[in-house]
Amino acid sequence: MVKYKAILPFTAGIILILVFIYFVGYNEFVTLIKSSNPVYLGLAVVFQFLNLIFEAYKWKPILESLKPNVSLRNVFQATMIGIFFNNITPGARTGGEPMKTFFMSREEDITPIETVFATVTVDRIVESLPFFVLAIFSVIYVNLFLTVRWSVVVILSFIIVAYIAVLFVATYVCFNKSAGEKVVFNFLTLIGKFSKRIKKYEDLALSMVENFHGQFQLILKNRNNLYRSIGASIIMWVSWMLRTYFVFLALGKPLNPVLVVLVTTISLLMGLIPFLPGGIGIVEVTMSVLYAALKVGKNIALTATILDRIISFWFVLVFSGIIASYNLPKLKSMKSEARNRMTTFNIEKETD
Repeated sequence: MVKYKAILPFTAGIILILVFIYFVGYNEFVTLIKSSNPVYLGLAVVFQFLNLIFEAYKWKPILESLKPNVSLRNVFQATMIGIFFNNITPGARTGGEPMKTFFMSREEDITPIETVFATVTVDRIVESLPFFVLAIFSVIYVNLFLTVRWSVVVILSFIIVAYIAVLFVATYVCFNKSAGEKVVFNFLTLIGKFSKRIKKYEDLALSMVENFHGQFQLILKNRNNLYRSIGASIIMWVSWMLRTYFVFLALGKPLNPVLVVLVTTISLLMGLIPFLPGGIGIVEVTMSVLYAALKVGKNIALTATILDRIISFWFVLVFSGIIASYNLPKLKSMKSEARNRMTTFNIEKETD
């Protein structure tokens, strides 16, 4: 049966692209595409692939803090599975995390599963560090060297500060076991108002928090692996920025790299708003408006936005979807295995 609610956002994304083409003018859009430099477009695709490779690789050293010689092939497949489900589910890149966690736990035989989830959490923190540094730098640069309305700077600064605050709170919860237990307990209490069955899983959830916290601390002690992961994260973000930079070069519009950093970081932050899968619509509108406001030119801004999103979202969605589909049989047992663990835990608890 077709799930129309899942298809609707992607239909909206395609319609948005058509609207962008309408505003550019079909003939003008086709002219810009035909006159684009294929070498630079090819480089944009290459840097998108590098982004995916290093997004996977930065997770590998963190996993190896728990188990040596983790297969890069498995890490890459798990990352693509995570990206696919992140892009088809609303939320701040959270839909794919359980899927990639389950896949790696199964393929590398790392148990319990919250052990792998601890590595995913550290991976997200490591990924966020260079990203927020770039975001802060770009806003400061715009404020000091470019003529932009103060209201725009305030809005951009507010967005960055808000997400940094969320990052700090999440990090604090990860470091502080009692805080993590409190968050889980309050969440279960809230859910318990709607379902009485959740009460019997309270001890299991708190046990998982304890295991998670222990593994989280163990991962952080391996500094060399953390440094490798941070290095890979930096390369990942540089590749992301260079992709957009070469898209503009392909259209014959060399752009200040700092402006690329600014628009890219703000667009990604806006795309984390948990309303639409993959930030469809929000990212495109933010990119086009910001580039137009920075006097890139409306037609170039809209055309570059379309090309950049085709490479960074639609192409990646298809690529990761193929890998996810290939591994779908391995993911089907996810719910049943989670249910079995809950049942086993309760039986052991009653026996004790």
